[in-house]
Amino acid sequence: MQNFQISDQVAQELNDIAAQEHISESDLIERLIKKYSQELIKQRELKAFFRPYQKDMTDFKFDREDANVR
Repeated sequence: MQNFQISDQVAQELNDIAAQEHISESDLIERLIKKYSQELIKQRELKAFFRPYQKDMTDFKFDREDANVR
């Protein structure tokens, strides 16, 4: 197991949340890490899904008069 340092304020918040959930601090940290990992995976999947639909619009210019004519 690896040790890490956290501020007193974070330690107190961690303790408070763990007490509310009726679990230990280490279990709460494990849950948070798993949740964070799941969110990263979801973000990667969404980016991969939308990648084919992304278009390079750096040279795009909007002409209001042309749009009004249409």
